[in-house]
Amino acid sequence: MAIIRKSKSSKSETASSRGLESVVSSSFNCNLLCELCERFFDCSKPEKERIYSRRRMEQAREALSKIRHKILVAGGKGGVGKSTCSTNLAIGLAVQKYRTTILDQDLDGSSIPKMLGVMEKKMDIGENGLIPVEGPLGIQVVAMANLVQKERAVVWFHDMRRNASEEFIAHTSYGERDFLVVDLPPGTSSDVVSVLQLIPDADGMVVVAVPSRVSQMTARKAILLGKKAGIRLLGVIENMSGYVCECCGFVDDMFPVGGGYDLAKEQDIPFLGRIPIDGKLARSCDSGKPFVEAFGESATAKSIESITKGILHQISTDRPYGFQEWENQQEGGQF
Repeated sequence: MAIIRKSKSSKSETASSRGLESVVSSSFNCNLLCELCERFFDCSKPEKERIYSRRRMEQAREALSKIRHKILVAGGKGGVGKSTCSTNLAIGLAVQKYRTTILDQDLDGSSIPKMLGVMEKKMDIGENGLIPVEGPLGIQVVAMANLVQKERAVVWFHDMRRNASEEFIAHTSYGERDFLVVDLPPGTSSDVVSVLQLIPDADGMVVVAVPSRVSQMTARKAILLGKKAGIRLLGVIENMSGYVCECCGFVDDMFPVGGGYDLAKEQDIPFLGRIPIDGKLARSCDSGKPFVEAFGESATAKSIESITKGILHQISTDRPYGFQEWENQQEGGQF
């Protein structure tokens, strides 16, 4: 794919860093290729920042410098509705007149363009890099699905995948925006780590889980990775929690619920709320019509609205909340 640029030769960079290498390597055999190091988030040496900022990190900072707030959405695994939550969070922000961009970092299963009805649009390349496509409510979309043909599977290994992530973040013309919502890839692999490295100043991470206790095993790993990376945890969303009857609107707990709540309590981070299964939401995603805007009075839309409000409140206060403090604020109606 023509737009993906390879990083500059690591051989020349290593050669130019010989002096620092002799100082650092004695501690843990460091080769100064910081962005490729599995101990990146554990390293506190000042040399790391100097070396790493010479590569794509500085370019990423510049590309994102005019975006006021950045929210990462993680799931720990696939199939929990992370992309659906990311999409409706972006829509919820856009409904409130915030200039919003959504970055679909799921390179293998890019689905957000379909949910926003922009699957057939393609990103162009301008003087400052990729130009996002525009979706409903003025939402900008940056996604692999807007680059490759939908019949094509993306079969890449680490270097190409990292180059694609760098391209989306460091070489995209975002312009002035209020929010960037980043839909992280499933799991806690190198794809996720690449994004966390390139957006170290994110306002926080939201973790999406489903109610079952089994799913919490992997959602917990997403939380632990966020903590390891020094990313503020904005809280847990318990998705697919109950079912909304389309006839009467009653929310029935068909399956056991509460796994997301228990996980938030265990990790001492806010529980943002439950989003029930809603047939209208599924059809809205398939048709590319914004659910929150079209069905604003539904129980599911109200849940998404409440979650969005909670995230905005945390960002405005600019300080982390523990689980119990967050519960007390909600019960007291303080936001």
